[in-house]
Amino acid sequence: MPASVDLDRDLRGWFAQGLAAPRDDAAFSALALRVFAAQYDALAPYRDYCQRRGALPTRLRHYGEIPAVPVQAFRDVRLWSEPSEPPAAVFRTSGTTTSGTRPGEHYMSAEGLARYEASLLPTFRAFVLPDVAEGERSALAPLILGTEAPHSSLWHMVSVACRELFARAPAWFSPADWAAFQKALGEGAACVMTTDLALDAWLEGAEAHGFSVRLPQGSRVLHTGGAKGRKRTIPTDRLYERLQNVLGVPASHLVNEYGMTELSSQFYDGVLRAGADEKSPRRKHGAPWVRTCVVDAQTLDPVPLGTPGLLRIFDLANLGSVMAIQTEDRAIAFDDGTFQLLGRAEGSEPRGCSLDAEAALA
Repeated sequence: MPASVDLDRDLRGWFAQGLAAPRDDAAFSALALRVFAAQYDALAPYRDYCQRRGALPTRLRHYGEIPAVPVQAFRDVRLWSEPSEPPAAVFRTSGTTTSGTRPGEHYMSAEGLARYEASLLPTFRAFVLPDVAEGERSALAPLILGTEAPHSSLWHMVSVACRELFARAPAWFSPADWAAFQKALGEGAACVMTTDLALDAWLEGAEAHGFSVRLPQGSRVLHTGGAKGRKRTIPTDRLYERLQNVLGVPASHLVNEYGMTELSSQFYDGVLRAGADEKSPRRKHGAPWVRTCVVDAQTLDPVPLGTPGLLRIFDLANLGSVMAIQTEDRAIAFDDGTFQLLGRAEGSEPRGCSLDAEAALA
């Protein structure tokens, strides 16, 4: 059955507090266990999965005991606990699979999409626009470098952020159209939003034509994709060096975002919010309604802080599907709740929004 209206209300109330929402584990666990109970009741495949592990809502006492679903499950089973016809949105993974099976799908009802947006906005503001006061809009020009895709959770996130947090309408550019993007960059302070592969492709064109500019103070670049592309891995240090040479944007204003189709919340570098350069390696920060831990790749048991393993995410905004997600991304966790990404686990399939740019460029 659909999750209760009371639970949705309580979650939305948490999200409305932004980064000031409670961060203590007791408050998080209380809500997480309520979300788990709702998903256990509503999703027969997930209920069977939990029962085989002896994880019943009446037995669990901490969110860390909630069984995490592998990301691959989203391509094998429709994990949707708030069915409506038609769904308000269907987000699809960009990766391909060696077996030729369909991509992962994250279905959302109107209520689920509203929670998704309620989660993404305060986090985007906090880590990408921390210099913009609550209730105000950024004067930066939002410039999107990438190929818009109707089922991309990334581009939906970007569109919502542009609609709600910027005073100007966004302008979209193909990564191959370096000249049009060059012209837009000459028109004032900007917030560039892109994937690593799209950015790399545009930089190649700009460098080949000897183009460089010094964007006005306050300009910034939000990029995502990292090592998930199959074409090639783009070292972040080298990417930042090129961005500083071509756009004149300092490292303190280059922000990496980490998100997944299967989630409803995102993670960001903390450099802009900290007001200073975050020393390498950068750590990913999330909202108070999200928790992460790192587990052993073989046993899937949590490992000590500072030990590499696979990243596991608990996202309360995922009420309409499954809150506990087991990723194939390697990471190191720290005692302040942040984590450092180390890349994809060996043998995992390529995925991520950078693959859309790769397909377009091909």
